[in-house]
Amino acid sequence: MGSEKEAPYSIGKLARMSGVTVKTIRHYSDVGVLPPSEITEAGYRMYSEGDRSRLELIRTLRAAGFGLPEIGAILEEESEASDALRLQMETLDLQIRTLRRRRKLLESALESGGEDEQPYPGRAQALGILEAKEREAFLAEHLERGLQGAPVDPEAKAGFWRAIVSDMPEELDEGQLAAWTELAKLASDDSFVEALKNQTTPIPGTAEDGLDSTGWNEAVTTAIGRAKSAVREGRSPTGEHGQSVVADWVQASGRAAGTQDDARFAERMLSHHERTYDPRMERYWELIAALKRWEYDPTIARAYGWLVEGLRWQVMECPSSVGDDKTRVGFADRP
Repeated sequence: MGSEKEAPYSIGKLARMSGVTVKTIRHYSDVGVLPPSEITEAGYRMYSEGDRSRLELIRTLRAAGFGLPEIGAILEEESEASDALRLQMETLDLQIRTLRRRRKLLESALESGGEDEQPYPGRAQALGILEAKEREAFLAEHLERGLQGAPVDPEAKAGFWRAIVSDMPEELDEGQLAAWTELAKLASDDSFVEALKNQTTPIPGTAEDGLDSTGWNEAVTTAIGRAKSAVREGRSPTGEHGQSVVADWVQASGRAAGTQDDARFAERMLSHHERTYDPRMERYWELIAALKRWEYDPTIARAYGWLVEGLRWQVMECPSSVGDDKTRVGFADRP
């Protein structure tokens, strides 16, 4: 005869041992997140010790703000007892971070006597958005697939938010909370997210499978580096030096795209960068740096704008250098 610990538990006994009501356990069973290990001939639900551990994990996930569809998907991914325990610890860590931030926010509101530049309700709302996005990132880390039948963000938007909340400080000071509040509003604008995503897409007319990604990235990195130096030195993107930098950028990009003989490539580059450029990106990276305590380098965004301005001048203001033959800037034979 097995010990009492190994014996199956009735739903009433499981409720008494766990502190969860019979009604709640029955609901968890009905929706499939806590199916009974056994149903007797009389129709009684019986639960094992493993079910009791599963219930504890469900309680932890529920306390961290996850819904039952999300919890069901997470539990389907966990096959080993050690995995379940590790998941419970990670969930508690998430919950602890959330509670510490809330406490910090309340302390700040009490110390200020309600005289903060930003009212408490607005900051609390921004913190709520952060918590929701961290839960989404948590789900993405622990699920190998999307939730079936549950509303989720499009892939690009979800990835965008995960990048923001990854490595987020456990406690946010006043400056970081203010940065997060502004960042949450900016990142909630679908047009901004779309513009940021489009910056990583190939230039129209360039076959993605034919793109030399290494060469393309090297062309961009080199051009940004030279543009940063030019910005610091106060050089104009329409001057002789600036146009040389832009021409080298176009030529290297064309080689990577396999279209160095395309007389219209410079126009396509300009169209692509004008379509995907958003002046709010500089502020976005400034806020990210403030939030995560990174050293912010404003010359990167300025360098990008400098390159686009130089490219625009080359295409629009220098018709003699953008003709239909190989004398076109960016594709001419350069010494």
